[in-house]
Parts: sequence; C-alpha cells; structure tokens
Amino acid sequence: MKKLLLICMCCVMVAPAVWGQTQNGPAKPGILGYLDPHTGAFRPVPSEESPDANALTTFTGTITVTLTITLKTIGLTNITCSEEVSVIDAITTSARFLAESDTVVATGTGSTRTCKLSIPYAWALATQSSDNMSTSYVVFGSTGTGPPQRSSTLSPLDTRKVPANGATTALTAAVTL
Repeated sequence: MKKLLLICMCCVMVAPAVWGQTQNGPAKPGILGYLDPHTGAFRPVPSEESPDANALTTFTGTITVTLTITLKTIGLTNITCSEEVSVIDAITTSARFLAESDTVVATGTGSTRTCKLSIPYAWALATQSSDNMSTSYVVFGSTGTGPPQRSSTLSPLDTRKVPANGATTALTAAVTL
C-alpha cells in the first residue's frame, strides 16, 4: 500500500510539469536581439536592410582655398598652409565622417605670401541633400631653425551643403602672422 501511495504522489507531482509542455506554436512577433550581460541593455540584431545597404551616390568636386598671408612676426621665413574639408554623412543609424586635406608651402617674398590649396574629392554619400561640408585652414610660420613660430587657424572657414556633382568651390581668406 505504501508503494502505491508513493507512486501516486510521484505522478501527481510530475503531471503538472508534463502538462505544462505545449507543442511549439506559431512564432510571436518581436525584435530579434540579445541581452548584453555587461550593461544589461537589450541589443537588437541589425536588420538586413542596414544603412550601408542603402544606395550610396558618389559626389565629386574640388574645393580651392587661396590664402593671402601678411607677415608681421619678425623672422618668419618658412610658411606652410593646410586645408581640410570634411562632411558628416547623416545615415540614419550611425553617421559616417569623411575628410580630405592638402598642405602646401607658401609662395612669395617679403611680408606677403600666398598659399593656393586644392582638394579634389569623391565622396560616396547616402544623404547628400542634407549633408554639410566644412572647410578649415591652418597657416604655420617658422624661422626654420627654431622659435619664433606662429600659427593661425580658422575652423570653419566655410560651411555649406555638399555641392552638386562636379562643382568647384572657391574660397579665399586673409591671414596675418
């Protein structure tokens, strides 16, 4: 009798666990992802239609900067100029930063020097119509053997929408060192 009672009690205890097992039903809608154990944040798995899958269009052009430099610091003989142009492509999930630069030695003698910088670019952009490009410059002067050294920076010199394909953007600035 004790054995029968023990068997019945085991069946009563196991029955709810067995009945709780259901057949796999249709999948419920949700977001596929994982829980980051370090931060406790849920990280969705990127969809197959990632931003990089969007069609990128290549925009080309040239940015020229002409800098006229007036030397007022005594002893400066070596003058170098740099230009940088950058754009942030505002793709919806993570923006991409693109940058180009050019460096030249200034021409001229005496107290006036000139730097003519030119950057041809070819950027593959997803959101060109809303992207802004920014142009900056740095002019550096030295004696060639040590101090005095001087520099002048302007950032941004210019900010504008990325021009239409094939455009040339000409900028000028006057700089005093």
